[in-house]
Amino acid sequence: MFTINLEKEMRKLLNGDRPTYDTHLVITKLSPGEELVEYAKRNKLDEIIIGAKRRSKVGKLMFGSTAQHVTLNAPCPVVSVK
Repeated sequence: MFTINLEKEMRKLLNGDRPTYDTHLVITKLSPGEELVEYAKRNKLDEIIIGAKRRSKVGKLMFGSTAQHVTLNAPCPVVSVK
């Protein structure tokens, strides 16, 4: 399995500086996309960066898409990373 050490990669991009970020565990009845959008609204986020997988149109229709929901409903700019 391929894994990435996110902090190590971020330090490369930031020329060795330590990245700042927060992590949160959320238990909710909302879908992941809905929760991300609500979190962004509550915390007045400036930007969301989200990973997205390529899916067919039928796959999106049948299974939904967290990245698609966030992109369409977020109150701030969203950067999708493939």
